[in-house]
Amino acid sequence: MMVWVAVLLLSCSQLASQIFLPVLPQIASQLALSIGQSQMMITGYFLCLGISQLVVGPLRDKYGDRQVFIIGQSLFVLGCVLCAMANNVAWFALGRVLQGLGAAAPLLISRTLLGVVYQGKYLQSAINSLAMAASGIAILSPYLGGALGQWSSWQAVAWSLAGYVFLVALIGLKLLPRSKLYQAPISLHPRQLLERYSLLLFAPQFIAVALFKWGPTFIYLTIQLYYPFVLQSQFAMTQSDFGQFMMLPMVGLLVGAMLTKYFQSRCGVGKTLALFWPLLLISGSCFLILPFTLVTALFGYALVMIVFGGYFSLYMRLVSRLFPSQAGTANALIGAIELLLFTLLAVALNTYFINVPSDIAWLIWAVAALLIWAWGTLFIEQEQASVYCQHLKQTVKIKKRSR
Repeated sequence: MMVWVAVLLLSCSQLASQIFLPVLPQIASQLALSIGQSQMMITGYFLCLGISQLVVGPLRDKYGDRQVFIIGQSLFVLGCVLCAMANNVAWFALGRVLQGLGAAAPLLISRTLLGVVYQGKYLQSAINSLAMAASGIAILSPYLGGALGQWSSWQAVAWSLAGYVFLVALIGLKLLPRSKLYQAPISLHPRQLLERYSLLLFAPQFIAVALFKWGPTFIYLTIQLYYPFVLQSQFAMTQSDFGQFMMLPMVGLLVGAMLTKYFQSRCGVGKTLALFWPLLLISGSCFLILPFTLVTALFGYALVMIVFGGYFSLYMRLVSRLFPSQAGTANALIGAIELLLFTLLAVALNTYFINVPSDIAWLIWAVAALLIWAWGTLFIEQEQASVYCQHLKQTVKIKKRSR
């Protein structure tokens, strides 16, 4: 049951981030926005989501899921209604801000709830199921947005999102545990929170785990901002066409999650992470070497999505294993940096660096290089430490025998 609760909570933030993409040109036209301003309606949501996670994560660790969910989901519903009723830029922007602030609660709870309820192989199975379900929602989101926008208007998209978020709020109130299921006696004093965040940031293991979330997300955000206008103008797509075509690379999320479920039980986390890495090299080659056609654009993006889907459940597994008592805080910091820093970097890249599709290849290969370091930090150093400890134990035993 808790797996499906986590799926519903995660789906709220996914829909809010993706369902407006196919109707972005329509919103820009009706509200008289430039391309940059309309992109900010997407990135503004991510920025607010990133900021709010820094507060929501520690609150969740201290007070539990239910209380934090009620406040966050209320803001989320209000933001969706404001977007649906907006007739100018200011109201729509305010609605997106409230959506971003409110979405942090269901997003973080969805990532940490399973680690509290399940353990061992049951946790691994639950996380894989969450990743696959989340992938399915990501696949359908652009299609739903495009179909609703083509059938009616972007306002219909916003009202549909408002209704869905409100329904999830009712389900969460009914099914989320009323009592706190874990003990984390932490202080919410700003100085101590900063100290906790600082300790995490200077821990190599934390950065290494986070890179497996940050890297694919950075590529995803950059391409997500680049594709709506380029594909619709260069290949003469309608909003519905764009939504349908974008479903194809999004299937990669589901493929990645399924591959992770298959390989993780046979190879372990470290080898499974390594198996996805070459796909980034192939994806970069698609953008640099092959001509930019609709097929190559979708295929190169699909490879990134396979890596994204594969690393998602592995990342959640590593956070639960390495930071069990600080899962909310660790996820909050990772999510905040991901959405604040990497969203701004994605905007900057689209503004100043990415002029032609081949420029995306250099971004993908740079991320691939960082992931080599992350993998080595998590697994090679850990293995060396394990071997050293084993050697030390054997030495102690030999000395005891000699005495």
